Amino acid sequence: MVGLYPCDVIFVKRRRDPTFKDRIIEALVKWATRSEYSHVAYFVASNTTFEANAFRRAGYGALSDYLEIDVKRLRFTAEVRERILKRIERTKGSPYGWGEVIALLFRERFGIPIYFDDSKSYECAELLVKAVHEETGIWITDQTTGDVSPQDLWESAYLEGIGIAQY
Repeated sequence: MVGLYPCDVIFVKRRRDPTFKDRIIEALVKWATRSEYSHVAYFVASNTTFEANAFRRAGYGALSDYLEIDVKRLRFTAEVRERILKRIERTKGSPYGWGEVIALLFRERFGIPIYFDDSKSYECAELLVKAVHEETGIWITDQTTGDVSPQDLWESAYLEGIGIAQY
């Protein structure tokens, strides 16, 4: 078992006690992206995460909200990861990026090349992609607009598996 560090990426397979809306969104995202992951959040400290959640504004959550997860870490120094996390946290209060999710669905599932990026709203994976780019100038996925999926992050060469996380 390994410990978690700030900005570790929590890949969510299943939430603990999901609402009916959560179950619908989880199933839709997994179907659209052909992935076992429906959501990502970012480890802050202790039991605290930061996320863009479909049914509330971007903000803090609890690691214990997730029942089944995998974890990856950015291949940057701890100092750079801390700065990236601070950039992610600056989105607190932002609305969810439904336009990004709809574009992702059309592109991934139906092959329609639609891209969408609203600079004032965010979806979960987009938070990391944009924060890394702002901090380092590097795009960690091929997708540079806001419509990034958890699977896009999972496949990024800039993230490495850290084993089974202990929390």
